[in-house]
Amino acid sequence: MPKWIMPWVPPTAPVAQEALTALDRPLMAWRDFGEFDSDDFYSDYPPREISQLEREVRKLGMRRVWRMERVWQPDAETPDAESEAHQRASRQVGGALIVPRCLDDYVMQAYRAADLGDDPVASLGARADLDEALEWAQAGICVLQQSLPWPFVDVLRYALLDNRPAHRVLYAYATLLHHRQPRKAGSWFRAMVYLDPNDNLGARFRAPGGPR
Repeated sequence: MPKWIMPWVPPTAPVAQEALTALDRPLMAWRDFGEFDSDDFYSDYPPREISQLEREVRKLGMRRVWRMERVWQPDAETPDAESEAHQRASRQVGGALIVPRCLDDYVMQAYRAADLGDDPVASLGARADLDEALEWAQAGICVLQQSLPWPFVDVLRYALLDNRPAHRVLYAYATLLHHRQPRKAGSWFRAMVYLDPNDNLGARFRAPGGPR
């Protein structure tokens, strides 16, 4: 098994079990048109600026691109009909009202428990409950796992808007895990760079072998 694949999280924690029980169906995921050429992506990088991690990613060459079904949290610009549909889909999970198929709901609950506000890389807040925060992030990962084949060896581009909740829940879990198990968290940051070498969230700077 390649060391760079996204690790598997057993759905044994209470929040994860509740989330999967409430999940009426997994998020859809499918192979999108086209492929991602890792070698071509790094071709314009000056050799001295490519880290060991990025050199390893470059060797993978062509890989297929995947797209996730879009299930986002409503915001001020969301049409009323979509906001109402989101509310109707809400279920009680872990003592909170969330939409089990909405990965951003797990991220929001994880950061709330960590008392991080809008800055996920900040120090944990004074009222942080890291156990609860990790459990929420793990639950989101477990929901994501229902949609992607494992091991997942292809590409999930952040540039595709529908894929961004998946990246956000992965980054939330890796960031929170780093507070407790930095080495284990490194595997998740590394997997995110392989998942999308463009790495819009900056996981490469926290991954083993990444740029410093």
